Amino acid sequence: MSADKFVKKSYDYIICGGGTAGLVLAARLSEDPNVSVGVLEAGGNRLNDPLIDGPNLFIQLWDKPEYDWCFKTVPQKGTENRVHGWVRGKVLGGSSAVNYNMFSMASRQDLDNWGELGNKGWSFNELAPYYRKFETYNPPSKILSSKINDKYIDPLLRGGDGPIQVSFCETDFQWQQEVWPPTFINAGYPEPKDPRSGSAIGGFNQLTTVDPKTTRRSYSARAYYEPNSGRPNLSVLTEALVAKIEFDKSGSGNATATGVQFIVNGATHTVKANKEVIVCGGVINSPQILELSGIGSASLLPKVRINVVVDNPNVGENLNDHSATGVSFQVKDDAPTAEVIFRSPEIAQQAMEAYLNHKAGPFTNAPTTSGFASLNIIDPNLSESEKHVKSLVSEYQKSHPNADPAGRDPILAKQILDPKEAITQVVMLSVGADITKAASPPAIFMHDAPGNWITLGVCSTRSFSRGSIHIESSDPTKHPVIDPAYYKHPLDLDLAARGILHIIKLANFEPLHSKLKLDENGNLILHPSFTNGLPKNLEEAKELAAANTVTEYHPIGTCAMLPKEKGGVVDNECKVYGTNNVRVVDASIFPTHVQGNIISLVYAVAEKAADLIKGKTASGANG
Repeated sequence: MSADKFVKKSYDYIICGGGTAGLVLAARLSEDPNVSVGVLEAGGNRLNDPLIDGPNLFIQLWDKPEYDWCFKTVPQKGTENRVHGWVRGKVLGGSSAVNYNMFSMASRQDLDNWGELGNKGWSFNELAPYYRKFETYNPPSKILSSKINDKYIDPLLRGGDGPIQVSFCETDFQWQQEVWPPTFINAGYPEPKDPRSGSAIGGFNQLTTVDPKTTRRSYSARAYYEPNSGRPNLSVLTEALVAKIEFDKSGSGNATATGVQFIVNGATHTVKANKEVIVCGGVINSPQILELSGIGSASLLPKVRINVVVDNPNVGENLNDHSATGVSFQVKDDAPTAEVIFRSPEIAQQAMEAYLNHKAGPFTNAPTTSGFASLNIIDPNLSESEKHVKSLVSEYQKSHPNADPAGRDPILAKQILDPKEAITQVVMLSVGADITKAASPPAIFMHDAPGNWITLGVCSTRSFSRGSIHIESSDPTKHPVIDPAYYKHPLDLDLAARGILHIIKLANFEPLHSKLKLDENGNLILHPSFTNGLPKNLEEAKELAAANTVTEYHPIGTCAMLPKEKGGVVDNECKVYGTNNVRVVDASIFPTHVQGNIISLVYAVAEKAADLIKGKTASGANG
């Protein structure tokens, strides 16, 4: 569809962003043939692109403008003034098209926090039906089940007929998957339970968003858009950059959105919205769109020559990300890792042909080796853990009295002390990492150290540090300023350091330890980019964390769902304060962070939002 043809129609709902959440809403709202839906997506339609479809080809998409927004943060004081590259999908399907395909679950307390902060209807039990609604769980074959250790999965908690397919890889079982679960058991972890039960302590092979019938990535463009693309009441325009929402504010009341202005090939167009405008741009683009439209701080917007429509200084604030700190160890020559492919064009070509022609080989198996650890597992010797955590939180509150008007930090501190709650996600990637290259995400894994390597990572589950995303220009093509404020809060660095000391101990447990290469003194061999060696104490571990931390690509919070006086941008129906008919639906509305990979929660939130817009209650989630 051309832009001219698109704007000749008017739509009941205009969705700004055809990404993970936007396409869920487009599919669900257009189920009603009497409702018209128009979607504006800045990226292209790349359905059937093998680089997206291949479960383990995602690195090939990063830093390429045809797939990725190629965002960069400002230099981060907490990570040795490094700039961090932030991969965000600029393509139909958004970040669900370019992520690792890892699929995990928020804990019960993670979501109950949302209700406790004033968001009625958003607790764990109230969101559980929506997890089942979007998902189809595909159990492994008996052969794979005997290898993968999938016994923690409870099929009764899983969805059976949703659009998104989740599975374990059947075609390329790897040694990392075999050694991972027993290593955790030998290290004293409990046997894990299904994360859908509300807790996920333990080490396991987690599910991936891969359709086992086709061995292709299962993502929102494939699962929600493609089957419904022929609906006459659904129009999707790609390569269309949203410039701003247009408003009518004739009286003293709330502003009413009348349409959306967008740019295609340098030309500006406007499309009319009869009912609502729904912003689904993600944690970066959603606050940018609101600010470009005049919704934001009255002290910021005039500086970039934008008229204030709704004064809300909370827009773009509360940015919260999962940090990921990695330590790379050399493995024995008979333990293959991704370096084999990265360093040999011939082997890489063979692997690509195996995927394209036979749906086999290493490009079929997305990362699965994951786990969650509580504070009492990470550091059982921290005898006064409650006093320690509460002290760091209270000291920060005293020095930053206006940083947490919602009262989140005491809630999160209590959660960190709960033995059923994880303070870190532990992952193993079958490739070495040079974190000094943080500004370019694919370059992190394109190192030149000889041999085979793995990276053990500790990733935050709910960071206390909060930054911001704001425009510095009225030009919608100019990226906003991204400041995640990594390690601004001392508790984040403290927990990361304890996690590092823990994974070093974990590497000495069997059967993982037998796969690692040792030097002549019997010590683990560190990647040469780790110039100071392994840390011997907490302070040295903090130094390692500052030097070896990147994003886990899970930013949230910049249009937070909270009471406005407590930092909110949207209410518990996702409506933007000060407007009659604008909503935000994506990870930017998450009021607090949750453990693990957030894609599952984005789908669940979008499914629930679709019901809210339709006027349904949670009981309709099974329909």
